[in-house]
Amino acid sequence: MMGGDSIAAAYVSYNLGINMRLIYNFPSPSKLQVALLKKEGSSSIDVGIDDIGSLKSDTCDLYSSKPCGTSSKPVFENNDKYPVTSKCLKVDSNTYATSKSVIPCDGCPWNSNSVPMLCSFSRCNKVMCEVESKMKNICHTTWSIEFPRNKSGFMRELWKVHMESCVDASAIVVFKDWDIYLLIGSHSHKFVCVNAKSGFIRWGIELEGRIECSAAILDDFSQVVVGCYSGIIYFLDFSNGNICWTFQTRGEVKSQPVIDKRRNLVWCGSHDHYLYALNYRNHCCVYKLPCGGSIFGSPAIDEARDILYVASTSGRVTAISLKVQPFCTLWLHELNVPVFGSLSVSSNGNVICCLVDGHVLAFDSSGSIVWKGKTGGPIFAGACISHALPSQALICSRNGSVYSFELEGGDLLWECSVGDPITAAAYVDENLKLVSDSSLSSDRLVCICASSGSIHLLKISWDTTGRVHRPTEFARLELQGEIFSSPVMIGGRIFVGCRDDYVHCIAVEAQSSLSN
Repeated sequence: MMGGDSIAAAYVSYNLGINMRLIYNFPSPSKLQVALLKKEGSSSIDVGIDDIGSLKSDTCDLYSSKPCGTSSKPVFENNDKYPVTSKCLKVDSNTYATSKSVIPCDGCPWNSNSVPMLCSFSRCNKVMCEVESKMKNICHTTWSIEFPRNKSGFMRELWKVHMESCVDASAIVVFKDWDIYLLIGSHSHKFVCVNAKSGFIRWGIELEGRIECSAAILDDFSQVVVGCYSGIIYFLDFSNGNICWTFQTRGEVKSQPVIDKRRNLVWCGSHDHYLYALNYRNHCCVYKLPCGGSIFGSPAIDEARDILYVASTSGRVTAISLKVQPFCTLWLHELNVPVFGSLSVSSNGNVICCLVDGHVLAFDSSGSIVWKGKTGGPIFAGACISHALPSQALICSRNGSVYSFELEGGDLLWECSVGDPITAAAYVDENLKLVSDSSLSSDRLVCICASSGSIHLLKISWDTTGRVHRPTEFARLELQGEIFSSPVMIGGRIFVGCRDDYVHCIAVEAQSSLSN
């Protein structure tokens, strides 16, 4: 913060006789002191936030006034002048050990201080960049690792943050200000911003209700948007967690907000059966739509055609034209089967809708059903569509299987069982390739989290004709709680919430040589 550089850090670490990496991971005197004291008698670094707070001699009032008459309060920040009052967070000591077994290589964001642009990553491979033209660049930036096709990898936990209650929300990972951040909430009402590299909390706030809603970030990356069970949609300052403004609905907000930057709107559904369009520049609601049932999944916007799609637990799917205001309904379907999963729009303009009875439907922009598919069990998450797996929609089912449907015609390309029910969505690591000397093609990893608490990495391969092989299991890890949070996976790092009351950062590893 004072302008120090790597030379200054090297000088400090030399004088203290410690690894320079600790200077970066514990960037204040009090945090470094606690870490060194803890490390002397333990093989892991278990930093108690209360312990850090006890080292401070001065205090200040962290309670701040909040717009709209509500009373949420900041509960912890990383600035030394603030007392910190959350539970402890645990950071595995292996985070600070250099190992060639860790898949991300030199030049990737986990081993570099340079972040090329402002961008965010959230569940189902949703990526947003500040500059839309650079979206393709960040999505197609990959790091390769040479790895024999007949061998498996493994996973290791790097850090975990204690959230004081179940973490069913999914993380959003943000690249900003030359660093990488993770934002997530839990049923304890706590919402935190965490350094995604180290696992240390940057700031946190306690909202008025339980948080199951996954957050979104505005197009200028200045504010984070998240809802809670009290029906409030919060707009929080990204830099410190302060409340900028709020909007009150009449039901729980579990749907992840969607940013409509062309119109300066945030679209968010509520369990009060309404979809709301909130203008984040003028701080007002400009439109609301009755949807016939609670809105659990996120709506989806077809930017090319200016159409928004939304589905509800009554089974109603609605298409709204966004070309001019007031917005108008283009068409709706009453499917009479609940829709819990978020909707997804493919590159050809079809919207993929997953029903709780196991059916998968693809609508075109006019509302016609293009194709129908069927899984072997209920579906509670949306389809995952990634450029790394061209023309595929990955859908997870409670029967324990992952299905790949061909986007154009709905043909079933493959099915793979992980052995346990799946409630969360899949995620494809678009920034990592596995390269084999014996093949000209590269393999991709797909992260699947079963409700039982097991994390599965599936390896997807192609032959020389472009035909996709049935996935094989590359690695597996068991967490100590159920998982309903959908994972986010970037360059060999997995971020996922768990009902063990922690949000976890998992590293994919392999004993192999790395190439950039």
